[in-house]
Amino acid sequence: MMKFGSFTFQPQKPMGFDFHVFRVKPETGLRLKPMQDMHSNIAVFADTHTGKEHPDWISQSPLGLAKFGNNNFNLYWSVICATQPEYREDQLKYIADVDRQSQGIWLNSQYFAEHGHCTCPRCQKLYKKSGLSWLEWRRKEVTDYIAQIRDVVKKDLVLSIQPDPVSSLERYGVNFDDFAKYADVFNVVMFSKNYATPWYWEMLARGFKKILKKPFYISLYVYGPGDAPQDVPTTQELLTVTARCARSGADGFLYLTDGEKEIVDFQKEAIEKRELREKLRTYGGKEVQEALDKIAEWEKIVK
Repeated sequence: MMKFGSFTFQPQKPMGFDFHVFRVKPETGLRLKPMQDMHSNIAVFADTHTGKEHPDWISQSPLGLAKFGNNNFNLYWSVICATQPEYREDQLKYIADVDRQSQGIWLNSQYFAEHGHCTCPRCQKLYKKSGLSWLEWRRKEVTDYIAQIRDVVKKDLVLSIQPDPVSSLERYGVNFDDFAKYADVFNVVMFSKNYATPWYWEMLARGFKKILKKPFYISLYVYGPGDAPQDVPTTQELLTVTARCARSGADGFLYLTDGEKEIVDFQKEAIEKRELREKLRTYGGKEVQEALDKIAEWEKIVK
């Protein structure tokens, strides 16, 4: 059954969604109070605040540090080394505490920063001691930590992954089959400031449908903190990409906004586009119909 979720930076629960995810620890490193009636999203190794306090903990590579301003990587925050022992232990305790105070845990950035990371002295020592290849060592480090997280999370554990179905092992140390042993659900983060070419997003969704061994949701970008209307996807783009990805067999969608106001504005515009929604119904597949039926339900609750 298709599910819709809200994905917000504010502890707000807009109507018309099956579940709500609150970003209690975004990549800034800010830690907010979890909500008992919401799921909690935590950025694990992406943590600009900790990077400022402990610059020597930031992940290293031959192309420089994993921090904002290094144009070798698509990073807008600092990323802590994935083997930093004090940080890993702190995050385990934090994740367990948040799990107790909310409906479950959604993780992102629970892997290495990018290709070539990490080359700090500790990582080099661990890598050489392991006797594994570079890629297999990184894979083991990531997977072993996910196993530790799974032990402390007693409710749902959702693992977010980058929209790269081909080279996530080489880039992040992520093996999807390894993750499937611990995740209840995957969340494919397909954030973009526009979805003008929905074919590409459908292609990625089909790739993940083929290879993931657990249900998966897709996160779409609606309106983030500090955005202006001209900087975000149009409602037409969002409806179209939802339908295109739904027919790939995705199990649900999350819509990211700063708070409730922005998501209600999106809902209002969506229900006004009846002609477009009727056209999208011709795209085929029960998942498309389920997604559009859920959007049609907003007519009853959004004024």
